[in-house]
Amino acid sequence: MSNWAGAIMNEYPNFSIVGEEWSFNPLLIGYWQNDKNSKHGYVSNLTSTMDFAMLDNIKKAVSQKESWNKGLIKLYEGLANDFHYPNPEAIMVMMDNHDMSRIYTQLNGNLTQTKMAMSIILMIPRVPQIYYGTEILMDDFERPGDHGLIRTDFPGGWPNDEVNAFSGKGLNQSQKDMQQFLKKFLNFRKNSKAIHSGSTIHFAPKEGVYFLFRKKDDEIVFLILNKNDNLTSIDLERFDELNLEGKTFQNIFNDEYFIWNKTLNLSEPGTYIFNLINN
Repeated sequence: MSNWAGAIMNEYPNFSIVGEEWSFNPLLIGYWQNDKNSKHGYVSNLTSTMDFAMLDNIKKAVSQKESWNKGLIKLYEGLANDFHYPNPEAIMVMMDNHDMSRIYTQLNGNLTQTKMAMSIILMIPRVPQIYYGTEILMDDFERPGDHGLIRTDFPGGWPNDEVNAFSGKGLNQSQKDMQQFLKKFLNFRKNSKAIHSGSTIHFAPKEGVYFLFRKKDDEIVFLILNKNDNLTSIDLERFDELNLEGKTFQNIFNDEYFIWNKTLNLSEPGTYIFNLINN
């Protein structure tokens, strides 16, 4: 396989070949990514591997009850392992695929947690893969893990389809909400150099809240994951090292503004993504 991948990459150097390493151990995942400095001299010729370790960490981060070793800390610790990878930005991350129960099913139909999980894979330094239908909350609740349900036809496109996800016909409110959420985020993301190739700064979660920043030149985008049901006030002085005092940010989902000062109030649990609009 290494020889085959090497022949392909030699002929087509701009290709990307993804290797499936279904392991939750970053040491194994990292071993299979192409690295000329490998301890044993092995060269896989693979530009990317599948990040099942991060998938598992994200699922635990958004669904587990917060404690010192559960919940959002799993995401923080998982991302901190990036030092091991030859090129973490080229690793492919996803929340499900054709061989796994759909993420909406895995998260027991929790819309907020599903949004949080998808926002993470679209913000961290990885190549994200979204399985078709995630944007309309396709599920396999009837028979979890059944490959027929996991690979159900996407609704719409044929004259007799009662549900048409292309037009919105027959979608419930949660499905429309999720579709709009991803549409908004992906349209923002495709023009964000900070997310594509910026540096990453994140902080250990505190009291059910996690902050992750992506920075590139004058662009700053940051993600907040909030797991609190009640109004939460964040002490922004904790992030003073970033020198954001007085800067104006915009929430990409509702276009509301806030000026970085001493505190930030979060009214509900879920995903918040802010973009710097002035310096």
